[in-house]
Amino acid sequence: MSRRPITAPTIRHRPSALLLALGLLLALAAPLALPGRASARAQGGDPLCTTSGWSVPPGINNPLAVTWSNIGNRSNAGYAYRYWMTQELSGSTNYYLTSFVAKCSGGSLISTTTLPPTSGSGTAACTSTADRYPTPSDAERYVGQITSWQRGYLTRFTFRFWHREWFSVASLRWNYGSSFVVRC
Repeated sequence: MSRRPITAPTIRHRPSALLLALGLLLALAAPLALPGRASARAQGGDPLCTTSGWSVPPGINNPLAVTWSNIGNRSNAGYAYRYWMTQELSGSTNYYLTSFVAKCSGGSLISTTTLPPTSGSGTAACTSTADRYPTPSDAERYVGQITSWQRGYLTRFTFRFWHREWFSVASLRWNYGSSFVVRC
């Protein structure tokens, strides 16, 4: 008599109705999370590369209204570096959420980099808007600024955005190095 190996019975799990409803809700909410950005993309290009900003009303993914503001732009080697700040509206007060730079080629978004603000009170980055040259081949160029409240502080701050470049002797042009934001 031949023996067949003993195997565990196959159990098939069926997703619960609650799990299916949650998945459906998330699938429907995802395109609505940033309606301004989605509709601008449908018109051609990423709004981070083509617009000066937009607002998103409160919704499922964001309990408060969020405003996206373009602070300014710089260009290097065929790319546009567009600087952004997001703020959350609570009552009649805008609170700082995040800062970032978007690297764009035409209307196409190449990448984004978050820029955490550093304290710059009393430094040249807060007291002047003139371009600075830490070395003959390095430059820090002023992009723009915006004033906002920051949660946990009892005062409004001015956030100043800066664009670092380095000069290439081989190509005789300025190239993008990095970006930073100071809280003044």
